[in-house]
Amino acid sequence: MGSLYGYEIETDLQLERLNEAPGERGTLALATSSSPLPIPDEDPVATLETEDGAVVVYSSYEVEGGCLLTMPPSGSFLIEPGPGRVTADTTERDELFEHRLESAAVCTLLAMRGDLALHAAAIEAGDGRAVVFCGPSHRGKSTIARALAAGGHRVLAEDGLVVTLDGPPVAYPGARGIRVRDEHGKVTLDTETGPGEPGHCDVAAVILLGERGEDLAIERLEPAEAMASFTSSLIHPGGRPGIAVAFANLARLFHSVPPVSASVPDDLDALPRAAGELLDAALVAH
Repeated sequence: MGSLYGYEIETDLQLERLNEAPGERGTLALATSSSPLPIPDEDPVATLETEDGAVVVYSSYEVEGGCLLTMPPSGSFLIEPGPGRVTADTTERDELFEHRLESAAVCTLLAMRGDLALHAAAIEAGDGRAVVFCGPSHRGKSTIARALAAGGHRVLAEDGLVVTLDGPPVAYPGARGIRVRDEHGKVTLDTETGPGEPGHCDVAAVILLGERGEDLAIERLEPAEAMASFTSSLIHPGGRPGIAVAFANLARLFHSVPPVSASVPDDLDALPRAAGELLDAALVAH
C-alpha cells in the first residue's frame, strides 16, 4: 500500500505514483469494475470541454451516494465519499488513467468530504511551509515544480492538491512525481522531485500563473479579486451544493493565505532563476 493526500490507499491496481509515507487521515479504497459503469439518463451536472468544444474532458453525474465522473478515453470513476471509495472502469484504460484517478477522481471524493481540492502544483519551501501554483494548462505549474525540485525543494503535488481547513490551511501531498512532455508530445514520469518524500505542510502562499511573458511579474491580489480568478482551479463534483462548498473553502483559504498573481518568462533557460525569485516573493508576502 501507499498513500495519497494523507490517506492510506487500499487497491488491487498497479499504481506507480503512491507515496511511501504512511497515511494519517484514514483509509481510502480504489477498486475496479470489470464492466462499464452505467451512465445516468439525466444530464450531467458539470461538463468541461476543450476551448474549441471538440472534446469533452469530463462530465460529472449525480448518483445515489456520490457521483460518476466520466473522463474519456481514460474511463469512468464512481465516487462514493461515504465509504471513501472510488470504483474505476478499466475497460478503456489509457496512459492518463492513473493521473486522472489520483488527481481528479480522488480529489473530487475529498472535495465531497469537505476538503479544498485544487488543480495545482505545490512545493515545500522549507520550515514545513507549502507554496501552491494554480493556473490553466501550459502556464508552467509542472515546469516550475520541476525547476524548484532541482533546486532542493520537495514536490508536494504536480496537478492535484488537497488542503484541509480545520485550522490553519494544511496541504497534503498528491501523486508522486512530475509528468514531463518532450518535444514530440510524449509524456514520461520524472520521479526526481527533491530530497526525500514530503509530508503535510502549512500553506504559506497561493500563486495564480498567468500568461507567460518576457520577464517575471508578480502582483498581490485582493481576496475578492482572487475568488474570481482562482475559480477554474477548483475541483468539485458540480451542482450547486458541490460548487457552494468549494467556493466557501476557497474563501476560507484566502482569509489566512495571501493570493498572488504571477507571470513567468517564456524562456525556459530563465525559468529556474525566475522560479526561485517567485518563491522568495511569495514567502515575503506571507
